[in-house]
Amino acid sequence: MANGYSTADLLDFLGHASDKGLMPTATATALGVASRNVLGVLDGNEDQDLRQVDLDGVIKRFTNKRAKDFNPSSLKEYARRVHKAVELFLSWKEDPANFTVKTRAPITARRKDSVSRTESASDVVSRPLPNPAAANQDPNGYQSAFPIRTGVVVRISNLPGDLTPAEAERLAKFVRMLAVE
Repeated sequence: MANGYSTADLLDFLGHASDKGLMPTATATALGVASRNVLGVLDGNEDQDLRQVDLDGVIKRFTNKRAKDFNPSSLKEYARRVHKAVELFLSWKEDPANFTVKTRAPITARRKDSVSRTESASDVVSRPLPNPAAANQDPNGYQSAFPIRTGVVVRISNLPGDLTPAEAERLAKFVRMLAVE
């Protein structure tokens, strides 16, 4: 019988939190990717009640099993994200009506703070936002579509024309982090 505290319930919660605006989609996705990967090392019924799981032990198992696939800073970030995901999940389960997630200020708020003092807030608000389509028309930018399997095409845009091998490797590591095993 499901108790509502399984790994699947955690992942459902992250999807729900993203869909309902309880947390930014990027945050929910990052927490979900880390949780899916790390908690994927659990065997049998170990993933049925996260309250009973030794997270540090699970993270150590994941690190031992997958260390060759990640750099040390990524492993530490996965550990931090899994702890955060479980903490948020348990908090939500305890009191869904009062659940909140602390996030950084949105980019627009940070921009507003950095605007020179000679501009008023109304000047900032009335300025049009940049057109994302215009960014795709950058003469130095690169756009492409890459079929990864039948019926699934990934579109890549806004890559700088002078992309360095180090930047490409960093981007590749990011994409590898999103993979679900």
